[in-house]
Amino acid sequence: MKKTLAVLALVAAASFLFFGCEKKATAAASTAGTLPAATAAAAPAPSTAQEKIAVSVKQDVRTVKPDYTIRFAYYDAATWPDISKTPLPEHAYALVFKSIVEANSNGKIAVELYPGNALGDTKATMEMAMSGGIEMVNTTGTVSSLMPETQVIFLPYVFKSDEIAWDFFDTSDLWKEMTAELEEISGLKMISVGQNGTRHFTNNVRPIRTPADMKGLKFRVMQSPIYVKMVEAMGASATPLASGEIYTACQTGVVDGQENPIWNIAANKWNEVQKYITLDGHTWSENFVLMNSDFWNSLPENYQHIITIAAYHAQNADRAAEALASRVLDFDSVRNSMEVYVPNAEELELFKKAAAPTYDWLRGEVGDEIVDRFLAEVKKSEAKFGW
Repeated sequence: MKKTLAVLALVAAASFLFFGCEKKATAAASTAGTLPAATAAAAPAPSTAQEKIAVSVKQDVRTVKPDYTIRFAYYDAATWPDISKTPLPEHAYALVFKSIVEANSNGKIAVELYPGNALGDTKATMEMAMSGGIEMVNTTGTVSSLMPETQVIFLPYVFKSDEIAWDFFDTSDLWKEMTAELEEISGLKMISVGQNGTRHFTNNVRPIRTPADMKGLKFRVMQSPIYVKMVEAMGASATPLASGEIYTACQTGVVDGQENPIWNIAANKWNEVQKYITLDGHTWSENFVLMNSDFWNSLPENYQHIITIAAYHAQNADRAAEALASRVLDFDSVRNSMEVYVPNAEELELFKKAAAPTYDWLRGEVGDEIVDRFLAEVKKSEAKFGW
């Protein structure tokens, strides 16, 4: 009962925080349901360290037999409330989504949560959602492997602030067209976009005050081509690695640094193996929430409406959880353990100029039209908020 009340309190708090203010933790695998044997066999066995981590997703006791079950896989660990003060962004999304869907359907839609990469990494779980092995997945830059045009949102320094990105994803006609095309290509329906956070550079060699300080350094980047091009344009070298490999790669010197949002750095304890952080905010990073299209189309219209409403509130909880962590709670732990540098306006312009070739590269990959349309849409969103 106490944990039920705690989750309900989280829902109210997250919604209030979103309207009142502005990857990922070490995997802790926990399942709220049982997958079919073929799917379960593909899931990696938990490590000893994972088994020691208490998690908040427990086996559900159901009093109503559901008509439909949504199996939702995501990267963030279920460390709240047993370990962390607040849920990680994707887990905040999952808790709110599950609560609203099950309550509003009177238990006729069950939501089973699979946090902490319990079923595999984001690429593997995205493929499972495409094949129908699971119904729902949270992913990030891996979508670009299906549709390269989505890389426009990763253009460096393109989103000046959170509200501009939110407005683009929530209202842009271009984004609606792109997600419709993505669904045709992949069989995955985009149901909402949460917030992974604004990404910053960290490293072990020296403070980075201008792009000149990046020359000769090796950075881990996401497994998306545009991240490689951006880092190379700034004079450094890029090594694409899964996020689970970052800690060891930094610790052993395989890479000198990496780039991620503040909350993600603190949650994964990368600040233990990195000395310097530069708050340049080069990329706004998203949490794409995708549902298998065949499953969606099989649902009655009233159930589709319940899911749409739940996804709306859940993305707000995700965005609020990230903002609270990166701007307040986890910022303190990063600031207390790393040397923090904030570029001034002139230095930030140097970073933007150094990264400019990334735009030319992407134009060559996806064409001028999509890049120009995207930049025009961003300008519209900027105008709404006086930028």
